[in-house]
Formats: sequence, C-alpha cells, structure tokens
Amino acid sequence: MTRTRRLGRLAATTLFFFSLLPIPKTVHAGNTTCVGTMLDWYTSAVGESPCMTYQRLRQICDPTYQVPSFRSNTPGDNCDTQLNSCCCNSISWALSMLCMNCQQDVIGGSSNGIDAGVGAYQMYLTDGTMCSSTNQSLPTEIQAAVCNAGIKLDDFLYNLFWGDGACVYTFQTAQEDQVANNNNT
Repeated sequence: MTRTRRLGRLAATTLFFFSLLPIPKTVHAGNTTCVGTMLDWYTSAVGESPCMTYQRLRQICDPTYQVPSFRSNTPGDNCDTQLNSCCCNSISWALSMLCMNCQQDVIGGSSNGIDAGVGAYQMYLTDGTMCSSTNQSLPTEIQAAVCNAGIKLDDFLYNLFWGDGACVYTFQTAQEDQVANNNNT
C-alpha cells in the first residue's frame, strides 16, 4: 500500500473515531442567584434578584450577556460590550453593585454590604470600551425597551448617582424610597 493511501485511511479512521465522540454542549447560565438573604427586600419589591434585573437590562443590547461571577473587588463587572448603551449608565452601575452584594452577601452578616470606592464607576465604564455615560436615567430607546420587555426598575435606581464614582447606599434607604413611592417599579 502506498504511503498516500495509508495516510488517507488513517485520516478517515481518525475522523470516524472522533465523529463517535459526544460533542459537549456548552450552556452558559448567568450567576443570578443570591447566596444569602441580604437582597430579599429587592427581590420582594421587583420579583427577581438584582442580578437577574441587571442581566435582563444588559441583554437588551447584547442578547448573549450572562452575569458572571463577580470579582471580589469593585467594580465586580464591567460595561465591556460593543453595544454599551444598556450598561453605560448609573442605573446599570447601581444594579451591578446590588448584584455584587447578592452574589457575595457579606461575610459576618453585616447589613451594610459592599460599597464601591471613589473612581469605581469610571472603572466599570472604561474597562474594555469607551462610553458616554448617562446618569440618573436611561437613554430613551433603552428606557422604551425596558418597558417593552417588562423589566421592573425600582424608582430609587433613577436617583442614585455619586459624582466621584463611589456607590454607597443602604437597603434601609431603598426601603424608605419604596414605601414613599408605593413600591413603584
């Protein structure tokens, strides 16, 4: 048998062998479950975890976006997608911080949660892409898409913004806002 024929048979046998192997299907599910009860107040008000709300908001612009397991340092995630108008805003930033608290809860049971220091918002916005951020609102087309998708964004999210990029907020303040606004989501 010639060398060419042997190589051809070897290649055919190899291809046949690999065709019998199962092909694993990769399914990426976002990390949207809270590990503790710290964000139960949010879930009760909105009907889903802050991570799920954050994921659904980001998926308006990037349907493949899945909430990652956040880093332990702020920012836990970044607005790093090419179509970034869904995340290049203070509402998405606040949701990402709520999600970080949801995923990591707080060691020792502190009710204060994880705060972001000065400059963290800018780091969230600029890691991987450059975006012109919108603060205390969503771009008009994104707000319309949020409404059309039935995504509930609590009113207090529209009032959060720290000019220095920090994110410091307490669930007591959010609950007060919810009561004052009749839990308007």
